[in-house]
Amino acid sequence: MVMAIFSSALFISAMLLFGLQPLYAKLVLPRLGGSPAVWSVALVFFQAVLLLGYAYSHLLVTKLKRQHGALLHLFVLTGALAWLPISYPVEWMEVPQSGLTFWVLGLFAAGVGFPFFAVSANAPMLQFWFSKSGNPHARDPYFLYGASNVGSLLALISYPFVLEPLLTVSQQGLVWMWGYFLLCFLILCCWFVLAKAPHNSQRQSEEIIIKQIVDRPTASDRLTWSALAMVPSGLLVGVSTFISTDLAAAPFLWVIPLALFLVTFIITFARKPAISHSLSLKLHAWMVAPVLPVIFLGWHGIYILPVHLAVFFVSAMVCHGELIKRRPKVENLTEFYLWMSFGGVLGGCFSSLVAPQIFDTVLEYPILLLAVFLCRSDFWQAVNERRWRQGWSLIVFGLLAAGSMFEETKQILANLLLEFPTAFSVTLAFLAIYLMFGLIYSAKFRVAQTGLVGVGLVLVLAFHVNKFDQKTIETKRSFFGISSVIAEKDGTFHILKNGTTLHGAERRRDDLGRPVEARPVPLTYYHDNSALVIAVDEIRKANGGLLQDVAVIGLGAGSMACHRLEGENWRYFEIDPEVIRIARNPSSFRFLSACGESAGIVVGDGRIMLEKELDDKFDLIVLDAFSSDSIPVHLLTSEAMKMYFDKLNPDGVLAFHISNRYMELASIVASTAAEQNGVTFISSLRGGLWVSDKSEFKNRALVAVVSKVPDRLGALANSERWYKIDRTQFSDPWTDDFSNVLSAIYRRYAKGLTAEGEGN
Repeated sequence: MVMAIFSSALFISAMLLFGLQPLYAKLVLPRLGGSPAVWSVALVFFQAVLLLGYAYSHLLVTKLKRQHGALLHLFVLTGALAWLPISYPVEWMEVPQSGLTFWVLGLFAAGVGFPFFAVSANAPMLQFWFSKSGNPHARDPYFLYGASNVGSLLALISYPFVLEPLLTVSQQGLVWMWGYFLLCFLILCCWFVLAKAPHNSQRQSEEIIIKQIVDRPTASDRLTWSALAMVPSGLLVGVSTFISTDLAAAPFLWVIPLALFLVTFIITFARKPAISHSLSLKLHAWMVAPVLPVIFLGWHGIYILPVHLAVFFVSAMVCHGELIKRRPKVENLTEFYLWMSFGGVLGGCFSSLVAPQIFDTVLEYPILLLAVFLCRSDFWQAVNERRWRQGWSLIVFGLLAAGSMFEETKQILANLLLEFPTAFSVTLAFLAIYLMFGLIYSAKFRVAQTGLVGVGLVLVLAFHVNKFDQKTIETKRSFFGISSVIAEKDGTFHILKNGTTLHGAERRRDDLGRPVEARPVPLTYYHDNSALVIAVDEIRKANGGLLQDVAVIGLGAGSMACHRLEGENWRYFEIDPEVIRIARNPSSFRFLSACGESAGIVVGDGRIMLEKELDDKFDLIVLDAFSSDSIPVHLLTSEAMKMYFDKLNPDGVLAFHISNRYMELASIVASTAAEQNGVTFISSLRGGLWVSDKSEFKNRALVAVVSKVPDRLGALANSERWYKIDRTQFSDPWTDDFSNVLSAIYRRYAKGLTAEGEGN
């Protein structure tokens, strides 16, 4: 019975702890433009509060008498009821234009800081209480930590597959509140068990005190615990940022790495681990080797996702396996968790707060993958035994790994390949042979497997040098993503990329290599024969040849500015100041300087800023704010659609650019529009209907056009290039309180709906 009570309390506590994270992050996400950085900052916040909870727990069990500490904790749990049910604090509605990272930390602190703190202290405290309960298993309560993580894992898995599809955010907050009531009851039961537990005699207490002094952790122990927790924690944030930036800022993708992170704790802290530490060490280098080419070659997408998740899982297994090998006796349990949590905060701060300031790309991810090797005890054993060959191979190829991310390194290698192609290729071949020989010669030494990493990097560098006609002019990382300006084909074209998706291109040189002085011609999704531009032209014709007021949410390179006619008033809304700076720089793109000097640019989230405009003002609103393939869900909800129609004049039209490789969004636009009596037409991209020439950076686009007055769509409504979406194809409309990204991914793949038309 005692074990059942404590296990249940730990289980519910863990479920609440990890269920709150995606719930509240999703609640605040719309206020921040759907940025994937929200989840990275959220992880740091929760790790920091978890550290405070562990410190508080450690002080309670070491500085207060058992019953006094228990009463104080019950008082703290009661105080957290003032924050329930979970909701967005109204005093934080206005989002600043700078300092967003620390503003988000404050927002989380105001909204859920105290409840999360109250729950976070339970894991170490309840384990310590259990160790004093007199139960036969009380001598080694560490297994309860793995058991509590089962609750955490269940909460994370159930969120995207059960809670998010079935409940609104408000309903989820109510479920969390009732779970919290249950937790308080269970902890009260644990307190009664603790009160009835026999107290040790004075002699036994003296023996425990002496044992604590003798076995007190050293500074080296504390540093090791923190380091072994820091690397996988930073890697968790790094891999989450890496995959969600290009796919979607959504709980579905947030919880997968975090769930795997918890699984590694469940396995390594178990009495009999399902995966031994020795097996994790053997798998580690073999798993890292293939993922490095994936990172450095810039391969992205949902098909590559399992590769990243697999290598992250094995890397975390290695670190946590080394961590559990160094766990102290039960008398120092709370201190162990405290320093482990401290390392977790350091790792999260590095990846969320420091790395975005010092790296222009998600460079922290590969750096931390290589840092896992430094967490391996066999690596340091090799260093101590002066087996330098294997150690140097890791260091050399680690430096090559980091260096290959920088443009200067790639250009040097490209020049070497061009001037000395044979010698360079032979050198690469010899390096590969040497590393393979070292692997075979030192088969008993696990770190020799890092030779495979070197071979992978050699292949990476060989691929990189084949891109000598591409040069990165600048890469800027902001809270809202990574924007890169790239010179393609020896500077013939300048392209703007956000993640892996093009957001504009301009021809800068003619076929003879001379600078283009004429008015810039928009390319990518904005060329003259693209669906978006044709839609604007048809709407313009139906409006009498000229549009009076146009709102464009999403600036990109500023390509749409060159489709504005004289006499039209265009207004842009852009959330990322870095994108605005790039678009205004004529050395990168000339669209704004040549075509849109009079256009006003409003800095801020498009939905929030557009809401401040006058009603019935705009003839046309263009929504083109999807960075990479990550979608700002709050721009597609019923509340957003109602606001758009409020800002349009009665005959106004909406145009959504919804090209996406992973999600089907047309049915969502159509269903939310139907609630406002809007009719939706989708551009059909079946063969030959639209111009597409990738060599000239002319891409096909999937566009949804919405109007309450179909006559205002002109010839578009009767063109074979467009089709009216049937009501039977509608999906459930999204709201500010409910959205389901997983269903959009399912429709894209399971039903054969593509980003380039109606079906395969």
